[in-house]
Amino acid sequence: MYAISASRAPRTSAPFSEGTSAGRYVFVSAQPPVDPKTGALVKGSLKEMATQCLDNVEAVLSELDLTLSDVTKVTVLLAGTDDFSAVDAACEERFPRPMPACSRVQVVSIAQGTPVAIEAIACR
Repeated sequence: MYAISASRAPRTSAPFSEGTSAGRYVFVSAQPPVDPKTGALVKGSLKEMATQCLDNVEAVLSELDLTLSDVTKVTVLLAGTDDFSAVDAACEERFPRPMPACSRVQVVSIAQGTPVAIEAIACR
């Protein structure tokens, strides 16, 4: 296993890798809606925040020449349950068919106080 550090993804203060690779599998840590250029949380609708999360997932994957089309499983972390449709819309726009498997989980809180974060598993 080895760690992935992505220059185009936001840095985290947590003691975890942005992603790891083990064999054919790539695991991308939960990505918040943080603009990697400014380090600030993206403001706007939940769909816009989810889109930034996906941009950050894609930035980590790009370090290994992978894209969202290589994602086999996504986990969406949400601070509320009324938000599924906005996140689903962002995912439908970004993921090619066939869509990856997905788990949507309501959590008490997400790092940095954001309402959404997205993690992914990809296969080479």
